[in-house]
Amino acid sequence: MKKHLITILAATTLVSSAFTMAMIWKADEKASTVKWELPNNPGHKGTFGNLAATIDFDKANLAQSKITASIDVKTIDGGDPKLNNHLLQADYFDAEKFPKITFTSTSIEANASGEAYVAKGTLHMKDSIKNVDIPFTFTENSKDKATFSGTLTVMASDYGVMKSRPGKDPSQPGDKTIITIVVPVNK
Repeated sequence: MKKHLITILAATTLVSSAFTMAMIWKADEKASTVKWELPNNPGHKGTFGNLAATIDFDKANLAQSKITASIDVKTIDGGDPKLNNHLLQADYFDAEKFPKITFTSTSIEANASGEAYVAKGTLHMKDSIKNVDIPFTFTENSKDKATFSGTLTVMASDYGVMKSRPGKDPSQPGDKTIITIVVPVNK
């Protein structure tokens, strides 16, 4: 009887540990992409590098899921070294004083179909912290590999990154920024 109890306890512990570890996804930081675009200012687009993320995600247990991510502002690439240097200055990102852009989820919810999700949380950019919702998909490529893909729209002026101004079409805001994130992950 005692041996059976020990066996049951050991099996329960092993299964519980395996379930908990199954939620942790390791971001493939080299293959991850963070792209930005100002759609109302054609030609203004680029990337950020050095995405670092901690992803604890289980679509069967969203209440316990959490995502944190950051990017290094100094990795901005707008396709022109002069532009990149300008964007690092105090009137834009002020990279010396604010070297990272970070997102921390506070909750993750599934849409009605359960095929897409929304990470609700805070985006810290420059000297501002705002609540944001990031709609994303989670595609399992195999038992141990998956891809998170999401898109976020922000107004750069809300974060003090640039002044609000009209876009090429004066009726549209020029600082509207679409950020697209693709993060391949492994267990």
